[in-house]
Amino acid sequence: NAGGPGAIAVDALDAAGMNLSDLSEETTSTLAAFLPAAASLRNPVDMLASAGPAEYADALRALLADPGVDSVMVILPPPPVSTAADVAGAMIPVIRAADKPVVVTLMGEDLILQAAKLFRQAKIPDYRFPERAASALRVLVDRAEGLAAPNGLVPRPAGLQPETARTALDRFAAAKGFLPANLACEMAESYGLPVPSFALAHKAEEACQAADHIGYPVALKVIAAEITHKSDIGGVELDLPDPESVAHAFERIQSTLAEHHPEGAFGGCLVQAMAGAGQEVIVGMVRDPNFGPLMMFGSGGVEVEGLKDTAFALAPLAEADLDHLITSTWAGKRLGGYRSIPPGDQASVKDCLVRLSQWALDFPNIKEIEINPLRVFDQGAAALDIRVRLE
Repeated sequence: NAGGPGAIAVDALDAAGMNLSDLSEETTSTLAAFLPAAASLRNPVDMLASAGPAEYADALRALLADPGVDSVMVILPPPPVSTAADVAGAMIPVIRAADKPVVVTLMGEDLILQAAKLFRQAKIPDYRFPERAASALRVLVDRAEGLAAPNGLVPRPAGLQPETARTALDRFAAAKGFLPANLACEMAESYGLPVPSFALAHKAEEACQAADHIGYPVALKVIAAEITHKSDIGGVELDLPDPESVAHAFERIQSTLAEHHPEGAFGGCLVQAMAGAGQEVIVGMVRDPNFGPLMMFGSGGVEVEGLKDTAFALAPLAEADLDHLITSTWAGKRLGGYRSIPPGDQASVKDCLVRLSQWALDFPNIKEIEINPLRVFDQGAAALDIRVRLE
């Protein structure tokens, strides 16, 4: 309903490498039947400022029906006669029924707040400027092309056991928040992620028995709902070589928790096999409210917050996504070998990402998964610390 933003949109789409559709005669005739004589029926369609809810909905319906149109950008500054919310209410059913993507450029401040709320409730993306909407459409095109490529979407990995993972999850009484570490490890293991041998111990004697079974050296990690960064409070003990050191470490962890979090519930310790030296990366998932599982890869260990070396891709993953995650980060490039650093097993990292993405897709109530670090060897990898948060 405004020529200026339409012209900006044309330039933005051209810069993004996209083409304006040539509208069919049938489409322009349909538009001419209800738009003012002064309206521009060529692409971009300018319905003029008088356009209200009916005009927006009918024009959108006509454009989506045009076989030469692959996607639509709606530009909506607040109309002078009706409200942006009224226009949004008229368009949302049309957008939700469409089999083509629609993005909305919702321009303004106070007068668009209710419209923005309606679009977001309907999970329809809205942007404040045409340039951002054009970039979003470009990303959708790239995503579609990647999935349609011959080596596009990565197949579901073999050996997944969602039923086993569900059984572990059902044992979490709280039903929301962070899973205890032992249950997170069980779920990860059921999806074929490389979890070092582990056991849950509630007493020092149980920890020693578990360590005897796993084999020395072992690590102990505190399990407590209030603790997310265990090492910050002394909740992690590494390279324990014998039963005596395991027992003393268990007692230290228990007393440290009581000192720092006297109200915290001690859930025991995770006893886990130590892993050898390797490169440390982070793999993870955060669930976007609109787009679902967003996969993450980058530099892990203590470098996560300092380097901020991360890349993201939507699940399910395509081969191109995996290549992007590896090649666009320093962590991924380092896996190829750098100076005195030997190469790491990139194939194992990619396999972990695929399995992690399938885990996230199968369990929509998981809000976040983080494996940090994932230690990568010349062959294989080990998921050393796993955090899972339910919403």
